[in-house]
Formats: sequence, C-alpha cells, structure tokens
Amino acid sequence: MKQSTRCDLYDRALTALTGERPEGDEQASSVPVSRYLSEHHFEQERNLLLRRPIPVAPASELAAAGDWLSLDCHDTPLLLVRQPDGTVRAFLNVCRHRGARVAPAGRGQGARAFVCPYHAWTYKPDGGLKGLPQDFGFPCLDRSRSGLRQLAVSERAGMIWLILDPDRADQDIDPYLDPLMTELEALDLTNPQGFASRSYLVKANWKLLVDGSFEAYHFKIAHRNTIAHMFTDNLQIIDEFDLNRRLFLLKANFDPASPPSRDRFQPRDHGNIIYYFFPNTTFLVQPDHTQFSTLEPLAPGLTRVHETTLLPQAPDSDKARNYWQANVDLYRRTLAEDYDLAESIQSGLASGANEALTFGTFEYSAPRFHRQLQQLLEQP
Repeated sequence: MKQSTRCDLYDRALTALTGERPEGDEQASSVPVSRYLSEHHFEQERNLLLRRPIPVAPASELAAAGDWLSLDCHDTPLLLVRQPDGTVRAFLNVCRHRGARVAPAGRGQGARAFVCPYHAWTYKPDGGLKGLPQDFGFPCLDRSRSGLRQLAVSERAGMIWLILDPDRADQDIDPYLDPLMTELEALDLTNPQGFASRSYLVKANWKLLVDGSFEAYHFKIAHRNTIAHMFTDNLQIIDEFDLNRRLFLLKANFDPASPPSRDRFQPRDHGNIIYYFFPNTTFLVQPDHTQFSTLEPLAPGLTRVHETTLLPQAPDSDKARNYWQANVDLYRRTLAEDYDLAESIQSGLASGANEALTFGTFEYSAPRFHRQLQQLLEQP
C-alpha cells in the first residue's frame, strides 16, 4: 500500500475518532424487499455473473505444469490446466463431439491428455483436439476449431479468475479488478498458499451477505461473543474504485489520545482491510494472512459460499497448522453469526412486515451497491 494511502487512512481514522463521521453527508436509504425474493430478478443477476470475472480456485492448487482441476461453478463444468509456460488455461469441461464431461470431478498431476469417456475424443492440455477414433467418419471436421472451448482467465491475488461466458474468451479480466487489485497484491498476495478451503450453503439471498460486509453498525451486537471487543464501535472507512471498494474497519488499538506514528502507520495492524470486488468477492486482510470468500447464488433464498485462507507460505509443522487453524476457526465463528442473521432475515422477507429494508447514513454503501447492480441489470 502506498505511503500516501496509508497516511490518508490514518488521517481519516483519527478525524473519525475525534468526532467527524466518515460518511459525511450520505443519506439514509432503502432497498425493496422484492429484490431479495424475485425469481426474475435472480435470473437477471445470474446472467450478469456469467459476464463478470469470478474467482474459482486458489492458484496454489495448480502448482506445476500438467496439474489440472475439474470443478463446477455457477452450474458450469470447468477444467483448469497449468501449462508448460507457467500460465493457466481454462476450458468448458464439455466434449465438442456429443457434450459429455471430459475430465471427472477432482484434480490430478502430469496431464498429457484428457480423454472423453463416451467416444474417446482426446484433448491436449492446451485444449486442442489431439485425436478421435475412426476419424474417417468425420470428413468435414475442422480440428483447429474443435478443441475445448476456452474461457478468459487471469491469476490475481492467489486466485484463478474466469469469465464463464465462452463468447468472451478474448476479454481482458484485469481492467475489472485494477487498480485495487494491484494494491491488494502488494500486501504479500503475489504467491499465497491456499489453506482450509471449504464450500457450504446459506439459506439466504446472496445480496444479504454482501449487505452485511458494508457496515460496522452490527458489530457491537451481532459479534458481541466473538470480535466486537477488538473494534471501534460502528466505524468503517470506505473508498470506491468504480464498482469495487476498499473498506477499513478500525480496531480498538488505535487510541486517539496516543495514536501510532503517522509515518509508520500500517493499516492492517490497526484494522481489518476488506477488498471487495463487485459483485460477490471479498478479501479480508488481517495482520499476517488473508481470508478469501466468494458467493455463488443458487436460488433467491439460497447461496453457496466458497472460502479459503491465503497464507504467505504453506504451514510446515503441526504448530504452524494449529496456529492458522485457530485463526480460521475464529473467522468461521464470526461468519456464522452473520450468516445465521442473514437466514433469519430471509425467513421473514416474504411475511409482508416490510416492503423495503432500511439503511442508515452509516450503512450507505449497501444501498449504493444495490443501485450499481440495478443499473447494470437494466443495461441492454
């Protein structure tokens, strides 16, 4: 993080602690309850996600040339393969003959070819069609156009990012992420190691989970049994980078009566930094590691959460593994408090108690997210 950025966060934190709220002249707002319930609205959002970069796996899972990973994401079968030149290529895991899944779910090493289990059409690690049995039966087959469908791919902040629409295979992902991504990567995230990955279901609309990350108003109450005592009550400093955001949650160890040195101020030592990439991905930067999570909407009231811990290096002893696991356990207990509340909210949305959800001035970033999302959905 640049010195100018660190000093700016320091100045604004000190100002906020001495009486001037960081949200300034923001207005209270609301979001219609129908946005969390409508099937039509949900399908529009799902279609939008196919056109935006989505992180699908830690890059450390493909450590060497020939390593491969087969998985499903947003109902799309994917195949990721590390190439001899060190890059990753991403494909739809769908045979170009009759559409069967080419590689089984899972991972492997040293791939030389991928063979479809239906008719043994064979593909090279770079996705090209290598061969097929009895090829005389396909006299008009253009092999150069019959390889696995490629997807746009990029490795950033220790994750592999894709655009799932194969018609956008030539699209550059980096402009969606920068300049905020470059700042994030400078915080020891150029080659992190994935640890304690998991996926699980939350019975709530995905936007309720996003809403919770955009305000600290709930911390003192919702997290009173876990992390509330670590943070300043209801204080979050937010910066926007187009549709992406940096959110700084100030810790209680920043004492305005005896503040840390401005020139040596390190935000991650005095707060949690959340890097949010529109519309559904966050990196929570802590002093010595980062928690990554992304949301996969499955239905208006159901979301699959994918998360992993990004470490500066893989743990090499039981002591190191226990240390990192303790950090993961606290993170998961805290998230469970958020997601239990999201499920509680979802269960009451259809009751008619509220036509809209209300957001205060210090919660302004959540309704702004909804406005930005709605503007994109309304574009042709």
